Amino acid sequence: RRFLLLLGSLAVAYLVDVAFAADAVPYDRNVPYYTGTVYPQPQQVEYRDEFLPLARVGLLLGKDVPPTDPRLTVLVERLQRQGVEPRVVTAADDSVETLICIGDTGAHGKLLGGLSVPDKPEGYLLHCGKHESRHIVFLAGRDFHGLLWAITAFNQLVTKQDDRPVARAATIQDYPDFPGIRAYTPFKDDDQASMAWFGVNVLRANAVIYRQLRRPADWRLPLRDEGEFERWKARIQKIGAQLSPLQITWYDSVLPFSGHIGGFKRGQLGQVRSKSEDDLRLVVKAGLALAEAGGNLCLLYDDYRFYLSAEDVDDFGTAREADVYFLNQVYAAVSAKFPNFRILFCPPFYWGDGGPDDTKTYGESRDAYLSALGQRLPKAIDIYWAGPKVKSTRVTADQLAWLAGLIQRKPVFWQNACGTYHGSPYYAYPGEPMKAWRDWYDDDFLKGITFYAYNGEDPYINMTLFDALWNRRAYDPAAAGELAAKKLGGPENYPQLVEAFKKLEAMDDYGWFEPTALAARNVERVRQETEQLAALYDAAPPALKSRWLMLGTFVGYRQRYLQALLKNPNLKEATEVDARVRELALAETSMDAETPCVVLTPNQFSAGRQPQFYSWRDVARRHVIWASGAGSKAPSLEATFQLAYALRGDSELIIAGLDDNAPTPCRIRIQMNGNTVFEGANPFAPDRWSTHRFPVKGGMLRDGVPNVLRIENLEESDSMSGAPWFMLSYAVLRPAK
Repeated sequence: RRFLLLLGSLAVAYLVDVAFAADAVPYDRNVPYYTGTVYPQPQQVEYRDEFLPLARVGLLLGKDVPPTDPRLTVLVERLQRQGVEPRVVTAADDSVETLICIGDTGAHGKLLGGLSVPDKPEGYLLHCGKHESRHIVFLAGRDFHGLLWAITAFNQLVTKQDDRPVARAATIQDYPDFPGIRAYTPFKDDDQASMAWFGVNVLRANAVIYRQLRRPADWRLPLRDEGEFERWKARIQKIGAQLSPLQITWYDSVLPFSGHIGGFKRGQLGQVRSKSEDDLRLVVKAGLALAEAGGNLCLLYDDYRFYLSAEDVDDFGTAREADVYFLNQVYAAVSAKFPNFRILFCPPFYWGDGGPDDTKTYGESRDAYLSALGQRLPKAIDIYWAGPKVKSTRVTADQLAWLAGLIQRKPVFWQNACGTYHGSPYYAYPGEPMKAWRDWYDDDFLKGITFYAYNGEDPYINMTLFDALWNRRAYDPAAAGELAAKKLGGPENYPQLVEAFKKLEAMDDYGWFEPTALAARNVERVRQETEQLAALYDAAPPALKSRWLMLGTFVGYRQRYLQALLKNPNLKEATEVDARVRELALAETSMDAETPCVVLTPNQFSAGRQPQFYSWRDVARRHVIWASGAGSKAPSLEATFQLAYALRGDSELIIAGLDDNAPTPCRIRIQMNGNTVFEGANPFAPDRWSTHRFPVKGGMLRDGVPNVLRIENLEESDSMSGAPWFMLSYAVLRPAK
């Protein structure tokens, strides 16, 4: 009681006039900051300690570059940001001190020597030379995007010395190892034109996939309400004006379901009615508006597809038939007017691997569903795939071949994890090594996909990913991470940035979005650490408050976490959770408080992570701990305990657990004091809590000294999120009956 009163006083003190941190500099267009180098890492590069003056710059345009070329805007904007006012000139103009030759100009060719544009898709050449007293910059590309990337590379070499604009001299011959596959998914609610700018100027994106129309509360509203629809159209027209002239593919997304699957039952999700003229009209309306602006439509069925609407059950019987029908209707209606229109579709079976067909997850055949998409959809409809699991790590070309054989096209790969874990599988702290991009794929896999789309807006993660896709052989996770962070925040601010993210990382164990028992037991410490973090952010320079770094977002999350902790009406539950778990365990194993036994709660296991509350669909909310793959930071659960009963023979171990959502059960090993009690595919249900009994021989236990129960995940994975995992609610050890 005294503890809870103390928490109440802390809450009052903290919650008065709280202003949460945010990214105070939303769209810093000084990025990428000057570091003296180009990002992504070029294939061939020579940097020189020479600097070209940019006070008087002339632009000499090649025969392939008209004065209205949108790529020129990318160059001119960067130069103007440094105080340079370039002008278009002829080769004979002697009034400029630096001449930038853009495209195939035919001028000063002798300065190139044997240099040429790499004969590779998206290849480019950047070379700085000098003719008499004039500095010459060559920017040329093998194709449209090659020249665009030559411009963005040169932009990264522009800076100021003694308050005068200059550019570092360099020679670069460059191209991506995997051309055309770099896709970016921006922030949902931000200024989308700025997201487009970032995709071009920083990421070199081939595709940008927006999610503005993903409206879980009521998916039809922004398409029916003309005011909302016109505001959305104005936004996508700004996006189209920026991306379409630069020949960058882009989409906006409709999720034709309302509500969230968790907690909803059949008929409550506002699901699409595939034969409804009204629903078809709304989705076609969105598709036509996008196509008119130069964009395309992304349809997300995802985890929301099931249950089917009552109408789809009556009209089609299966999701397979309903979805093929609806997709064909939408595509036919829009492509009749815009022949180049495309659809990107996320099916409910967006993950999977070869082997037995999955008929359990949704009650209909996965393989039949995917085969129907492959056989009956036009090739202009691309299909998302997340790999063998919802949150896949290593993905092989063989697994890809299985999927491509069913859908009869290259998939768009949708990556749901990034190999780091800071309370969420979708975030990383700028500067930390992103090893996943080096370790999870082989070249054949990357050659077999249409796009690679990371399912998260985090700019830092996308920068490192695109670096790895650009120059795979040279990708070094540590060096790439440091350079990306410096490009986003400025090299002079990097030490302060590292300090901030180390403070954030120290708080990872508390979890992110729901107060944990660990936080409830350390409220004062959480408050102090949060206040220190907020003070550091307040004192940070503007460059570190940029939306691109997300530092303000993370600090705001921590402040909201503290507020939720202090206001938590279930704080008593968090502090007394062990007693509640014990009550549950005794009830489910038909024992009373006097029965001699050992009850182990999640808080009694060490696991490389903290326990937390968990619920999903029909899985009731419980306090849990879980083991991720064998290569992860949390591959096992281990508890040390003393026997609470006299050892006179064998015992039985009762575990309440939950399997993951993968097609095959997660393999585990259960050991008592190093002796194997069970090994193999775990017998627990994936959709409800279940208990199983395991016999424990008397010789495996120790009387009067500590015993150790260990549960290991045997699946090969280093992911801290998503399958493969095994989750434990409690364990009970008692004498065998």
